[in-house]
Amino acid sequence: MISAVFVSYRSAALAVRAIATFREDARRAGLEAEVVAVVNSEDARERAALEAHADTVLLPERNLGFAGGLNAGIAASRGEALFLANPDLVFGEGSVDALVRAVGSAGLVAAGPALFADGARTVLMPPEEEARPEELARKALAVDPARSARVFRREARRAAAQAERAAAGETVEVRGLSGALIVLSRKTLEAVGPFDEGYRLYYEENDWQRRLLLRGGRLLFVGAAHVVHLFAQSTRTEPRAAAWFAESEARYYEKHFGEAGVRGLARLAALAPWEGPEVPAVTSLAWDLPAAAAAAVSPYPHFQPFALALVPVGARSWRLPDDLARAHSGETLWVRVFARETGAVLAEGRFDGR
Repeated sequence: MISAVFVSYRSAALAVRAIATFREDARRAGLEAEVVAVVNSEDARERAALEAHADTVLLPERNLGFAGGLNAGIAASRGEALFLANPDLVFGEGSVDALVRAVGSAGLVAAGPALFADGARTVLMPPEEEARPEELARKALAVDPARSARVFRREARRAAAQAERAAAGETVEVRGLSGALIVLSRKTLEAVGPFDEGYRLYYEENDWQRRLLLRGGRLLFVGAAHVVHLFAQSTRTEPRAAAWFAESEARYYEKHFGEAGVRGLARLAALAPWEGPEVPAVTSLAWDLPAAAAAAVSPYPHFQPFALALVPVGARSWRLPDDLARAHSGETLWVRVFARETGAVLAEGRFDGR
């Protein structure tokens, strides 16, 4: 048996769809599956909305945080393979089986899918890095006008390689996985331990993955598993989300890196706000140069981080997928089309969500 634990916070409608697509893909693979939903909103109506779709629905007396919700759901589950999930996912065909196979290998292993920001699965979410002080330094360089182009080219190469692996269905070892969906065996969980409930939200997955790596475990990016992640759909309406992120980030870096982590965060916080070049508001981007191209999409003008779409060969224009635009209605997304071989910018602009 496999088990999926979905932690929902004001996200019943999204969770219902995630559960349905998980169950359907497990059925196609011939896998017996159970679903545990943990409702962190303290809302009995959300529990009632999920009861017809999950095998077990937990409604704690208080918001346990994402880590606490995962731990509670795991304790209530029975499967050997555990899918630990956000509610805003859509599982593509073959993804459940590919992830189960990946964590069936020997040793301490956790796996994650290729995560896409749009339903057509053309815009791949950013590759994850292990959260270390070196990454804080790289973020600082990304918002330095004199060095940002170099950092972008490095990130563009990594993102394009990840997109190619996803297209080819390859599995590779990586240093970080998105917390939106982590799959692991119960044996691995028992060896590494539960998620640290000292994190209210954010960085609980970084903490757990670091503990896995320090024990000699492996993290696998499973390119054959394609899952849509409707990013930040529950937290975008939570006014405390930014404060929770800062609190968890500080806790993680101090816990694992001590003074070096504290100094890295302080240097990053001291940087002046980004004042990059003005770019036009657009509904699509067009260019003339005949180059193999890709489009970077980010909620930040410095493109740290960004999602990436490989532009079809021969195309000379690109627009934001409609469902991605709707998901970010009321927000601004910056888009940059660049030549994949050289990193040269072919066109850029901003999409102002309506």
